Amino acid sequence: MQNNYFFAECSSLAYHRGKFAKEQFNSIGFKSHTYLSVRGAQVHIVSNTGHIIIAFRGTEPQKLSDIKADITLFKRPAKSGQEGWVHMGFQKEVDKLWSHIRDYLLKQLKSRKLVITGHSLGASMATIVAARLDNANFKINGLYTYGSPRVGNESFKNSLDITHYRFVNNSDDVTKMPFYHWGYRHHGELRYINSKGVVVLGTNVWKRAWDRLKGRWDGFKNKDYFDGLSDHSITGYADNLLEYVERTNEI
Repeated sequence: MQNNYFFAECSSLAYHRGKFAKEQFNSIGFKSHTYLSVRGAQVHIVSNTGHIIIAFRGTEPQKLSDIKADITLFKRPAKSGQEGWVHMGFQKEVDKLWSHIRDYLLKQLKSRKLVITGHSLGASMATIVAARLDNANFKINGLYTYGSPRVGNESFKNSLDITHYRFVNNSDDVTKMPFYHWGYRHHGELRYINSKGVVVLGTNVWKRAWDRLKGRWDGFKNKDYFDGLSDHSITGYADNLLEYVERTNEI
């Protein structure tokens, strides 16, 4: 469970520019830091002797490229030999960074374990990049996504043979987009954070719907009238997961 919190913090750091993020990653033992920023798409790649972590920046509302990526809802064939169709806007953001990430890993991965993470738009980009790397025979040791929208269709989902932990914080509305009836599907093992901040495995859609109603009602009582957006914050994900680790003493 501690890993779940750790990678949420990595996804949070991805929102920062290179210098600050480098200092923070350095403080937790990742001495090598590469910051890529290409036409509004950004990713941090950090490493130590045993691991490489790729952390994608999520949506920043003031960035036009992010808004365009999020609202470009058309599906396009997945690239790099993948099966199925994916969200065109998300794929375009990945295309800006893809060759840089692939070339970095060809030189630097060696025997190190590779983990990919991200929040919101960054989560969808992380999923597409993980799928491409897996198809190119890179070993993915973990994909951790937080507040991810749906990324691709059923064929894309079924083609991914990756260990993927997909976190949803209670009423997070972004995780419900793009709509299911448009042909989009989620990938990964759902780890649902309920209205009490407890990580629940194996829950069903009806139990989640009832719990979300409770979460929205609690938010309304606290004058949080946009609970579905509040629950999307990466800070909320990280705080809930840290509290859960401390409460359960799970290491």
